[in-house]
Amino acid sequence: MTTETLEIRQAGRDDLQAIRQLYQAVRGNNRPEDFDRWRWFDSPDGECPMAIALDGEIIAGFYTLWPVRLRIGAAVVLGGQSMDTMTHPDYQGRRIFTTLAKACYETAAACDFQVLYGFPNTLSYPGFVRRLDWNHTGDIQHWVRLLRPSHHPRMPGVVGPFADLAARALPRGRGGRDIEISMGKPESAALRDLLESWRDDSGLCRIERTPEWLDWRYAHAAAHDYEWICARRDGILVAAGIWGMQNADWGDVADGRAHLVELLGAESAGLRAVVGAVIGRATTRRAWILETVTNIPPVISALRRGGFFSHRGAPLIVRALGDSEVDNRIFDHTSWRFMGGDLDTM
Repeated sequence: MTTETLEIRQAGRDDLQAIRQLYQAVRGNNRPEDFDRWRWFDSPDGECPMAIALDGEIIAGFYTLWPVRLRIGAAVVLGGQSMDTMTHPDYQGRRIFTTLAKACYETAAACDFQVLYGFPNTLSYPGFVRRLDWNHTGDIQHWVRLLRPSHHPRMPGVVGPFADLAARALPRGRGGRDIEISMGKPESAALRDLLESWRDDSGLCRIERTPEWLDWRYAHAAAHDYEWICARRDGILVAAGIWGMQNADWGDVADGRAHLVELLGAESAGLRAVVGAVIGRATTRRAWILETVTNIPPVISALRRGGFFSHRGAPLIVRALGDSEVDNRIFDHTSWRFMGGDLDTM
C-alpha cells in the first residue's frame, strides 16, 4: 500500500478518539483527554492545522502544527511549532509523514501562517531537512538540575542515597536579602510592565508573550499544575517564573520530571532568586529532576548559579511558509530566543 491508496484530509474534533487510538498504538500509552482537547482545539489562534491519513476507519498517520504568535524583529506574525508527528506501526516506510506534512503546510499557509519552527527527534530530522525544505539553524541547549537522582528508573539502589546527597550539595542560586519571593501570578499591570521590558530588544525572534497567552498556555487543562513564582524588590516586580510537572491526571505516564518553562525579567538577582525558589518547590513536590531548554543569556547565567548543567543540544529547524516575504532573521540562529521544554519550546 502507498499513500496514493490512503485518504488524506484535515482532521477535526470528531476525529479526536481515533487520533488518540493512534497515539496509543505508537506510544504504548495515552495522555489525558482534556489535555489533547486543549492542545489541539483551544489555542487562542484557533484549532491546530491537522492532517490525517485514513485507511478505511484506521488513522495510519497524523501531523499537526501548534499555532503561536511570533515576534520577528518589530513585527508579530502567525507561526506554528511542528509537533505530534505519528505513523501507525503497520504503515511505516510509506512516506506518510512527508505527505501529511505537506498537506498540513498547505492548510496553514491558507490560514496565513508565515513561519514554522520545530525540534525534531533523530528519526524525523532527516525527513524535515531533506524532504520538506526545513533549515537547521543550530542547537538550543537542554539544561538539567538534579534534585532526587535516586528516583531515576535506572539508578542502582546502592548508589541512590549518595547521588541524592551530592544533589543536595549543589548551589541553588539565591538572589539576595533585598529580594522578596512570593507564589502566585503577579498583578496584571506589573506583569505587562515586565513583559514590555522583556520585549525591549526588538532585533530578535521569539514567542509573543502576552498575559492572555500566558493564561492559556499554563491553564489547568494542560495537567501540569503550573505555579508562578515572583521576585520583588521594594514591592516592584523584577522577575517571574513558571514551573510545573505532570499531575495525577497522567496516571502511570507521569514521569516525575519538573520543568522550568518561563523565566521573565532581566535583573540577575531576581532571576537567581526565582530559580532558587523553583528548585525548592520542585524538591518539595518530589520531582527527581528539574529541566528546561533555553538559549537566553541572562537565564543561562541564573541556571548555572543554581546548579544546572547543559545536558545536550536540541536541533532547531525553521521554515518559511506562504508567498509573503519573510524576515531573513528567522534563518539566523543567533536571532532566536527560546525558553520552555515540557509541551513545547517557546
